Amino acid sequence: MTELLDSSSRSLVFAVFSVFVVICLMLCVITGADEDDRALMRSDSRRLRSWQQGIAMGGDTTTVATVTVLVGMVATTGFDGLGVMLGSLVGVLLFLVLVVEPLRAHASLTAPDLLDTRGSGGSGVRVAWGVVTLLVCFPLLVVQLVVVGNVAAALLGQPGARTGCIVVIGCVMTALAVSGGIRGTGVVMIAKSAVALPVLVVAAGLVLHRFGGDLGRLLDAAALGSGTGEAFLRPGGYTGDGWVGAVNRVGQIFGMTMATLAMPAVLMRAIATKSPRGARTVGRWMLGELVVLYGALAVVGVGAAALAGGVLREAGPSAQVFTPLLLGRALDGGGLLVAALACVLFLTALAAVVDVTLAAGITLGRDVLAASGNRPEGRVDGTVSRWSAALTGLAAAGVAVVCADWNLVVVSTLWLALCGAALAPVLLYALYWPGFTARGALWCLWGATAVCVAALAVSPYASGTPTSIMPGHDFRLWDVTIPGVVTIPAGFLLGWLGSVTDRRRRTGGAGRPSGVTGRVPSGDEFRGLPRS
Repeated sequence: MTELLDSSSRSLVFAVFSVFVVICLMLCVITGADEDDRALMRSDSRRLRSWQQGIAMGGDTTTVATVTVLVGMVATTGFDGLGVMLGSLVGVLLFLVLVVEPLRAHASLTAPDLLDTRGSGGSGVRVAWGVVTLLVCFPLLVVQLVVVGNVAAALLGQPGARTGCIVVIGCVMTALAVSGGIRGTGVVMIAKSAVALPVLVVAAGLVLHRFGGDLGRLLDAAALGSGTGEAFLRPGGYTGDGWVGAVNRVGQIFGMTMATLAMPAVLMRAIATKSPRGARTVGRWMLGELVVLYGALAVVGVGAAALAGGVLREAGPSAQVFTPLLLGRALDGGGLLVAALACVLFLTALAAVVDVTLAAGITLGRDVLAASGNRPEGRVDGTVSRWSAALTGLAAAGVAVVCADWNLVVVSTLWLALCGAALAPVLLYALYWPGFTARGALWCLWGATAVCVAALAVSPYASGTPTSIMPGHDFRLWDVTIPGVVTIPAGFLLGWLGSVTDRRRRTGGAGRPSGVTGRVPSGDEFRGLPRS
């Protein structure tokens, strides 16, 4: 693949990125939580206005993999890539309707607070939720760091510098997470959205302008440029044909929808919403941002197929992470648009890794390490969460170096599957089923995790193909690569089965402490509920 940037554009990209990192670090130090603030989270996060929280939550659902791998999937497979975007938007709608208001009413710092309040918690459930959350966050961090490391090395024109790029970027992002707390990282997320969204909208506008605003011409050119012809506009380009393709497609949309309901960083910010009215304001801003963003990304992906499809085919699947940059070269030979899009990739990775690192650190410090029953409060709780975030970020950078040559689709599928099959069912059951018990939560969390790992272990991702983790072996039992249609129902079934077979289950409110009912209040009733 030809160099993406000339020397002048390369200098511009890194100059802009360096200035942005310095500004973000200063903002995190100025606006971040004091050492005495409770767990980095409660007091300082609520100083953000509702519209700011909405923008930050919208940014939480947008990772660098969204802007690179997803756009590359649209460019190479067409319809199936657009299906992933649709599933994510449906998940956001369900999250805003079903989760935000009741979650903020019952949880004070993390989601296990909700389980405690609703009578299906306990130290064992808190540890289980924390471990599964870490199993979601850690692969997500690794994917982000590997993608941004590859992009940084390509922009430098030095592929051998990938390891150094991963380590340096990982350390910088960990420092931002530790110093900023949730309010400081929220400021970083807002700044990222203020830069990334206009650039992507401009790129989409240039694509439409190139084809005279005619979507029909754009789609025809994309079908031709992708090399797949009419198949570009039909399902099956990524998921496959026959019954396997149908299972993959259902699992793809279903899995993205459910995973969006329980993304740890998004839950962290939802808990920090100030009031029911504020939650509705947050939802409007979050949904508006994501509709514009996904619309722009869809046009960018289709435009890349039309204008850079030949280059993508020649470079192979590994070039999908560079799809936005290849489109920039096709639209602007001078390199200015490529430089702007490269900055978007860096800033998206910066914000995503910072927020996920913080969410993982708070989970590790509060829900895993301190789940013995005597949880630290105040200064100690905040210190534990900071050190946990630092440990998580540095460990993710080290693992990313080791796994840089792995098939990242496998890692992405793992965290999405765990989020949708283990975390989302427990969250929904705790909110809306009075009979849900701690035993049901444990069965769902541990059982769904085991089902997800087993489903991927016997799939082509693990063995039997040149792109598998172990290409020299073949122990496949099925060809399904997106197992959401199996793992998510299994999670719900395990949660139900564990609850109804619980001997301590009481009629009308299994395992609930006295005074806590199964009804989820609404409207102004939220204001009267205790926060901790």
